[in-house]
Amino acid sequence: MSTIPTTRSDRSVPYTVVGGQKARSCPEGLPVSVVLLNRGSRLYRAQLLADLERIGFESILSIEPGPETPDVESLSGRFPQVRFLFLKEEITPGERINLGIRESCGPFVFVLWNDQKLSTAALSSRFFERLSEQDFLCTVPFLSSLEGDPVPCLLAPAFEGSRLRILSLVPQKDGDKTLFPFDGCGIYSRERFIRLGGFDGSLPDPWWQKMDFGFRAWLWGEEIRMAQAFRMSYEAAPPTEDTTPGASYGAFHLRNLAVRVGDDGGMLPLGAFLPYLFRAARDPFRAAAEFRDAREWVRINRYRFRQDARSVVDLWEPLAP
Repeated sequence: MSTIPTTRSDRSVPYTVVGGQKARSCPEGLPVSVVLLNRGSRLYRAQLLADLERIGFESILSIEPGPETPDVESLSGRFPQVRFLFLKEEITPGERINLGIRESCGPFVFVLWNDQKLSTAALSSRFFERLSEQDFLCTVPFLSSLEGDPVPCLLAPAFEGSRLRILSLVPQKDGDKTLFPFDGCGIYSRERFIRLGGFDGSLPDPWWQKMDFGFRAWLWGEEIRMAQAFRMSYEAAPPTEDTTPGASYGAFHLRNLAVRVGDDGGMLPLGAFLPYLFRAARDPFRAAAEFRDAREWVRINRYRFRQDARSVVDLWEPLAP
């Protein structure tokens, strides 16, 4: 995705594309392409595509997590502006977003799931003019449940001593911050997303992949905020997350939480190794190799760090009870 060695998000993923006979290479109406991610039942997909077409989206990419399904031929005929991209191997949601944004064009990319729907008509040209003026990495929606209740979709980091916690909060006002887009859903600045490096495909755990994306964004001076006028709702139960520290946690910790920022940019101090060794409970040789890799990654990207993790957490203080 980028010539800058920020993440391993540009690995080649085999896929085929069906449809899109009338899809333009870049949108001429609203300055945004749509990336539709699919999971679970496809019950709402045809209606969702009709709604997106009615709103005026001219470039829609539907990423299908498996082989071609029987309904695609009829959907392709009914929605000739939609391209259906069929993955030939399983990849994480973050990697699907990487692929979708890479295959899209225009200044903005709207990412959503097939079990979500827009519950606002506010996505006008004026709305996107405002996004251009604000110049955020990602603008996230106010999300509601199937019953109409607000979803606590703002993720706020907090430290309890040295332990990191993530609090889920209900949005209170326009422009509220979030560590990363809940469920990956939002309107991304394509240029800023690519410059950041996207989601890191080398991290197999979706939760820690999103945590890495969010911390990297704020550490490097990007912003992810909510727009009250941008409202969406779920047609099914919102997803749950597995937040257990797994195989991805070590790289996340070393490249984000352990970095210190000084006059010469970011650095991973040698003194961070022993605490990492005890925390990771890994073989010392494996831990040393992981530490060397992370230290080199931080060195390469040192001038992109604007603040450390403590400063990022301080952006959310004081937190709502």
